[in-house]
Amino acid sequence: MERRPKVASPPTRPSKGRGAAALGAIVGVLVGAAGIGAVSWSGGCDGKPPSTDRSRDARSAAPALEASAPPQADAPSPPDDSKEPEVAEPEAPEAAVDKPWEGPWLGALAQVTPIYPTARFSSNRLGYLRRGGKAAATDKAIRTAACPQGFYPLVDGGYVCGKYATLDTNDPRVKGGIKAPDATNALPYRYAYNTEHGTPLYSAPPSREAMLEYEPYLLDRAKKAKKPKGEELATETQDADQPRTSGTDARRLQKPASSGDASARAVSADAKRDGATPPASSAAPVASAALSAEASAPVAPSLAATAEPGAGGSGADDELDKPWWQRSKDKPLDVKLSDLDERSGVLTKRMVKGFFIAVDSTFSHNDRLFYKTTDGLLAPSDRMIIPKTPELSGRELSGDEKRIGFVRVPKAYRYVLDEKGKAFRRGDRLERFASFALTGETRLVDKQRYHETSSGFWLREGDSTTTDPGARPSPVAADEKWIDVNLTKMTLMAFVGDKPVYAALISPGKRSSQKARDHRTKTGVFRIREKHIATTMDGDGSTSGDLPYSIMDVPYVQYYDGSYALHAAFWHSNFGREQSHGCVNLAPLDAKWLFYWTEPNIPRGWHGVWGSDKRRGTTVAIHE
Repeated sequence: MERRPKVASPPTRPSKGRGAAALGAIVGVLVGAAGIGAVSWSGGCDGKPPSTDRSRDARSAAPALEASAPPQADAPSPPDDSKEPEVAEPEAPEAAVDKPWEGPWLGALAQVTPIYPTARFSSNRLGYLRRGGKAAATDKAIRTAACPQGFYPLVDGGYVCGKYATLDTNDPRVKGGIKAPDATNALPYRYAYNTEHGTPLYSAPPSREAMLEYEPYLLDRAKKAKKPKGEELATETQDADQPRTSGTDARRLQKPASSGDASARAVSADAKRDGATPPASSAAPVASAALSAEASAPVAPSLAATAEPGAGGSGADDELDKPWWQRSKDKPLDVKLSDLDERSGVLTKRMVKGFFIAVDSTFSHNDRLFYKTTDGLLAPSDRMIIPKTPELSGRELSGDEKRIGFVRVPKAYRYVLDEKGKAFRRGDRLERFASFALTGETRLVDKQRYHETSSGFWLREGDSTTTDPGARPSPVAADEKWIDVNLTKMTLMAFVGDKPVYAALISPGKRSSQKARDHRTKTGVFRIREKHIATTMDGDGSTSGDLPYSIMDVPYVQYYDGSYALHAAFWHSNFGREQSHGCVNLAPLDAKWLFYWTEPNIPRGWHGVWGSDKRRGTTVAIHE
């Protein structure tokens, strides 16, 4: 669901003195990091459909940049095809995705490069490429009056107009595009969590004057860095269970596990991996403590050495005259997504604490690092932390495994029946989220029910949950894939006909007696409508006082009804419990497995694909 933010008043301009010149020591992101100077919002998991019309889904589900953001100077804007007639869709190529291909490859130039069923613009699309993405193609373009550059046929089906793509994969516009999703890891990108209200997203590397104007807290931080040696410096760590205060999927992060020194070393490693020069080590305080081995960069010592004692800030200005992100932390905020856009100079928008960005690359200069996001904006890394990715995964099933038990609690044990078969003896500890095949045998002892595993021990029901799928929906054929989601058991099973092939824990929507806070997952039988390797999800708070939320490029999203979707959740590890805003949350490894198993298949190089009569999506049955 697309939202266009409104222009807000620019922040209060702080006083400048020697501190302004000193800021040059922390400025300097490589010019190549300049990105798309725009804001894009997309809906997700709130029950409000991004679109029911396939022709508009590309501009409402994942790539809202297409509709709301001007592209980079060297990148074309995609065509407005919403008023074009639909065309008849040909049959999909037979198993084309499995055939090796040595070239040619078609490189995408537009942030969203549409793929059409035939060699003409139409309101129905098959999918899209992201800028920099490459798809297997032929070099025999079909020239038309609407696309004189010619439509290039893709080997895996569909056509792309040559105005928005090129066969020259060395073209700087292709090479400078978004880094391809990482197929080897659990997540397609790295993700960073914003630790403070007001963190800016820049459209281009900011000058020293711009940084002083838009980030006056840098001078306050520099003053703290001048404290006497040995004096304890304040650092802030995030609450492990509440990364933000409003109703959102982003509720749980991993517990803090390392010191500021480890954080600085980790960022250096990140910068080296991305080809940037890591910042010099410093005794200056980090912006926040790490939640894993990766975190934010240290503040530049040169700024601390030269900042004027009275520089920065707006003094005793009235709270109401201050920008929302500079107001007292004791005062409640009433902020909407539309309030976050500022579009002043190189400043594009500000983030609320708890927002996540997807990291395309890292740039360093003069002891400061910036993250370039996957939508081309720049975020200062010293305001961000990298959360640890949940490592749990479900279970691929053998032919004789019909029912699976999952451990849900941190302290669970094996139980063994005594010789008389009337009492249970507690055995070794079990890891949380461990899974076991069940025989179907249960025992009720002292008002506690136990489930027998195929390994011979028993699981206590209070410590675990079990799969309990419903019957195969009548529209599903005996050899067809489908997915069962049990909201009561909080489990998912993937089937081919009546044969289960995969089982996993899920986190469905949180229920509440208060209508505004009731985010229960909708029941019913649906088909997957569209799939995106990654797409942004955000929204305003459900009640007054709730802050907006935004998670850039949520991984492995499969929309099945409006903005309800199956998708990965990397920001919590509360699987097997109600957690989401209405979507079906899966651990990253489970979401990835399911994404590449379901229909429609996503061809190589594509970033998103839509289901249709010729490419039907997998059935999803959701029940209590």
